[in-house]
Amino acid sequence: MAYTEKQKLVPTNVNYTSKDFSSIKADLIEYTKSYFPDTYKDFNETSPGMMLIELSSYVGDVLSYYIDYNYKENLLATATEKRNIRRLAEFLGYKTPNKTPSVVKLKVETTINADGTTGEPLFGEAPSSIDSGLQIASNIDSQILFETTNEIDFTASGSGDPAVSAPILDGNGEASSYTLTRFVRAVSGQTKTKTFNVTSPTKFLELDLGEDDVIEIIKCEDASGQRWYEVDYLAQEKVLKETHYSDSNEETTSGVRTSAYDQGESTDTISSIPIPYVAEYIKTNKKFTSKFDEDTQTYKVQFGNGLFRFSNSGSNVDPVEQAGITINGVNLSDIGSFGNTTIGNNLNLGETPSNTALTFTYRVGGGAESNIQVGELTTVNNAPTGVTITVTNDEPGVGGTDGQTVEEIRQNASAFFASQLRCVTKEDYQTRILSLPQKFGSIAKCYVERLDGGTLLVSTLSYNQDKQLVQTPQLVLQNISTYLNQFRMINDQVDFGFTIRNSLYSGYIVNFGVRFVVNGDRRFNSTEVKLNVIDTIKSFFKVEKMQFRQSINLNDLQYNILGLDGVIGVKELKLFQDGTDEYASGRKLYNLQGDGEAVSGGETDYGFQYNFENALVDGVYRPSITPSVFELKNPNQDIYGKVV
Repeated sequence: MAYTEKQKLVPTNVNYTSKDFSSIKADLIEYTKSYFPDTYKDFNETSPGMMLIELSSYVGDVLSYYIDYNYKENLLATATEKRNIRRLAEFLGYKTPNKTPSVVKLKVETTINADGTTGEPLFGEAPSSIDSGLQIASNIDSQILFETTNEIDFTASGSGDPAVSAPILDGNGEASSYTLTRFVRAVSGQTKTKTFNVTSPTKFLELDLGEDDVIEIIKCEDASGQRWYEVDYLAQEKVLKETHYSDSNEETTSGVRTSAYDQGESTDTISSIPIPYVAEYIKTNKKFTSKFDEDTQTYKVQFGNGLFRFSNSGSNVDPVEQAGITINGVNLSDIGSFGNTTIGNNLNLGETPSNTALTFTYRVGGGAESNIQVGELTTVNNAPTGVTITVTNDEPGVGGTDGQTVEEIRQNASAFFASQLRCVTKEDYQTRILSLPQKFGSIAKCYVERLDGGTLLVSTLSYNQDKQLVQTPQLVLQNISTYLNQFRMINDQVDFGFTIRNSLYSGYIVNFGVRFVVNGDRRFNSTEVKLNVIDTIKSFFKVEKMQFRQSINLNDLQYNILGLDGVIGVKELKLFQDGTDEYASGRKLYNLQGDGEAVSGGETDYGFQYNFENALVDGVYRPSITPSVFELKNPNQDIYGKVV
């Protein structure tokens, strides 16, 4: 039947809320019945017409899905793909960290002979120093590499130097040799270099490092030796420049560095670890940003769009104070006589390099696997010729992470954007601390408390290799303090607990065990039911979910257990530190008191003592007043239970 003009003008009733297959199919059938009553009447499911209707419904369903999906992936709150989350975070100014390296204190020893006459050490046999970059491989996995970040100085003041061991005696009881010990900071990863030849200037030049696991860009230099600095964004005016202590005039006592020590260390020579660098802010136009490209799965760097016109030889410009001025051969006082010296729209976005060679030095590796155990670093890959040394680590490596999860990126990006590059609230400080550049260290947990007088009490914790909570090294805390100087309010003072609590602990760790007794259904295997309960408990207490001053609601855990197949009731569910002989062999899952003193009979490598019985109110374990994090440290050992 042909349409008349009047029929053509009749509005079509379309339901725009129908988006799924069934709804679209029903609408198409109704549409056909309404507008083609005489043309098509066979609505049998096997008819050719119904095949066309279902094909159209299928196409509509797929299109509807992708329209909704694309919309959700453009919103930070609903996006699910990590590549989209990272791009949205970048749009908000948040630079998503990828892997972070582990940091460890490395003990380096060399043996020197004793003088045959006096028995005194022959210090001349010891190497005067070993440059930074000493590479040590794990004896468990040779692919896990660490590199020293500062020089190892074997210079000794004499036999009374604390780094000199007692004499090693020969068969006659005479001094035959001595051991000279030094400690140095090492960071996980392997250093690489790559050079790019840049000819004509290109606005916002982009270079591909060709690596997928870059954990930090150590430095970038052009052919003239001038430094280019990495920034979070090209409009950033100040950059964080690191200066090694060996290059600074730190205070010394009898030649011994006293300016920085590792967490919990005494201040004698043998236990000291100088912070590898002092952080300071400078202004520069020689800057670039780096990012992980999701399309190529490699790291790329990008420069600005400005270019200085003059480039003669013989620079009179101070390379630090005026790092962005590249008018070689021209005094700063003469710049004004040249008129407009720039090419480009906005030099505030930085220079773009031209007619030079850029050499990048960067480190690859890191990750959670680099959190090595005690005694794992023993193999030196590049010891200097003629130098005999032994190395080991008396402490585990901490701080290595595999990057942030989708949810972590989402939360941190939102908080970062809200802070607007300044820290006012305690939440601003927490977010900023979590955004610390990777090369300065990393933390797992952070809590900030504002005290009277503008003091901010900061508590932090890090991860070890097994993703267990450990104390954050003091050298990382020092870097955090410096990093915050650009963002904190002028009257705010940051304290990590050393002054206020007179404590070596920035954040407290409270470990515990779990005891359960559940009523099981006889139709189910009791062993399988027990294993499912244990897995549920492990998932509930994942360390990623635990935060400072977070309570534990056993009612929620009980609800999850009751939802398991074969569980008809929960008879007992509790947390404990002092285990009874019945289910924990009298173990004490703590090692320290509130004042940091060791507890007699406490379990080694566990945290602080906590009164779980008094803390339980209406099925909820209240957190400690002192900033602490609850942690089920060893779930494979510390969960006890049975099915009855």
